[in-house]
Amino acid sequence: MNSYIELQNITKHFKKQSVLNIPSLSINKGEIVSIVGPSGTGKSTLLRILAGLEEPDSGQIFIENQSMAGITPQDRPVVYMFQESLLFPHMDLLENVAFGLKMRRVNKTKRYELSRNMMKRVGIEGLESRYPHEISGGQKQRAALARSLIVNPKVLLLDEPFSNLDTELRKETRRWMKRLLKDEKITVLFVTHDLEEAMAMGDRVAIFRDGQMQQFAVPEDLYDSPANPFVSSFLHAGFWMGDRFIPSSTLTICNEVNDTFHHWKAEIVETFFQDSKNHLVVCLNNCEHLITLTSEKHKKVGDQVILQEKEAVNEKGGKE
Repeated sequence: MNSYIELQNITKHFKKQSVLNIPSLSINKGEIVSIVGPSGTGKSTLLRILAGLEEPDSGQIFIENQSMAGITPQDRPVVYMFQESLLFPHMDLLENVAFGLKMRRVNKTKRYELSRNMMKRVGIEGLESRYPHEISGGQKQRAALARSLIVNPKVLLLDEPFSNLDTELRKETRRWMKRLLKDEKITVLFVTHDLEEAMAMGDRVAIFRDGQMQQFAVPEDLYDSPANPFVSSFLHAGFWMGDRFIPSSTLTICNEVNDTFHHWKAEIVETFFQDSKNHLVVCLNNCEHLITLTSEKHKKVGDQVILQEKEAVNEKGGKE
């Protein structure tokens, strides 16, 4: 078995309803895997099963070729970092970070030395005597990560760790966190409902729906070769015409229709400006496909547009 984490035939039911069904999942050592999908698709349930906080109805979990069957949460080589930082309010940050080492009976001098070094690594040096209510949300996340990493876990489970941060702080926090996790060579499963976040954090991304993994691939492959209509729709990456996938990157907005080539009518449902470009979210008529395109010209919500493939447009002209 070459993979670092191996899941085989994992299932879980709540009240006779299937919430998780994973025939197989293999994760490499030092890999950051993002898990993304709509709410209620089993993402957090998977993390809880890996951590030993939930028992699967069937299946096996191996970490570094060792079965996790019968191994308690405290004895697993796994740390679960929850959505909330869950710092102890009656302890200062140094005591919070050192807590795991205290539970392992590391002597006070050594555990405080290690904890100060870790706090320096995550950028909260000088806050050792502060209490959780005295620091910002971003500093709490850094302290929670330091407390997680201080015990040298083989696997780190992150359950929407940035959800309580504002947009800019989320981006800043995920950047330094990814750099640190890569430096530490930690194997990570990262659950989020934010697609941009999943793509930015993950070496590979698993897209979930109704408790089942729809596709597991590097971000580029997800956009270029989605496995099914749900994946392409979820990513706004394009749409299917029979057995053929048409990526949004190959589409452009035209001013006129030439019936020699395929064309599709659509309505603009959202616009936004990002990375110095106008982005349009369009909905194809008579279906629920949403596609995100860039446009050189300003458009507004409610406008009707015509989409054609760029190669066809280049042949006949007519691009906007």
